[in-house]
Amino acid sequence: MDSLTLCRKLKTLMSTDTGETGCNPLPFPGTLSFTRTHRLHAVCPPQSAVVFVLEGTKTVTRGHERIEVRSGQGLLFPARMETSIENRPDSGSGRYSALFLPYDEAMIARAMTGPGPDAAPMPPLDGLRLDCDPVIGNALIHLVEMATEGGNDRVLDLCREALLLLIADRIDCLPLLWTSARTWSARCGSVIGMNPGRDWTARDIAERLGTSERTLRRRLSGEDCGLRRILREVRLNTGLGMLQSGRTSVGEVAYRCGYNSASRFAGLFRERFGISPGEVLRCAASGQPLAGS
Repeated sequence: MDSLTLCRKLKTLMSTDTGETGCNPLPFPGTLSFTRTHRLHAVCPPQSAVVFVLEGTKTVTRGHERIEVRSGQGLLFPARMETSIENRPDSGSGRYSALFLPYDEAMIARAMTGPGPDAAPMPPLDGLRLDCDPVIGNALIHLVEMATEGGNDRVLDLCREALLLLIADRIDCLPLLWTSARTWSARCGSVIGMNPGRDWTARDIAERLGTSERTLRRRLSGEDCGLRRILREVRLNTGLGMLQSGRTSVGEVAYRCGYNSASRFAGLFRERFGISPGEVLRCAASGQPLAGS
């Protein structure tokens, strides 16, 4: 993968004026960029995602497993897979940067060639790592070029879907991504993630998912999960992504994630990730002009 070309194009894109919102100009979380090593515990993306490391090294730990994802490699994150992460800058450039691409249930379904399985085993972490060859590298560059040129959301979705198909040719990942996205906890997470600041009720979420509140609670109980836990996970992980943009304050992130008290948000954030929101914000701000989640 031509990481230097991709980084240059990302810098052009992410230097776009975001106005007063501080939002990522990409219609999906986008990129991370830091100049200081930082560690995060209990990271749990509400949607499946692929992370491509452009500079530096990402160390990912799940239970007793531990792998390194280096520049030119990617890693698949099935929805709600909880890991601890360390991002380390490259010794030459002094920067860590990565591209983060989420995939929702509908997008994964369109990539499937037939009915999805009812279950798929979780492979070891090493089985989720991907070496990015020139074809995937060019697909990534094309995606960023389309975003830079102002491509509409549907065109960018098609670029992401094409990239997912290329990855599936190299790693048998679609069954795993499909089954993880179709869990009731992941579906709830997707609904909440559309507006994490809303005062969600079980009835609201059940209506969005086309089921009854009673059935939803029963389904979640069968997955050993509850709505309160999902709501907190989604809000805190969404807040993490906002802070990693380096473009918003802790108070603003807290409010947009449904917390009226910034100190309450900061306490829950540190308890979960082992780092304060301010520390994440400082790490991200030091890595500008790249931004994202």
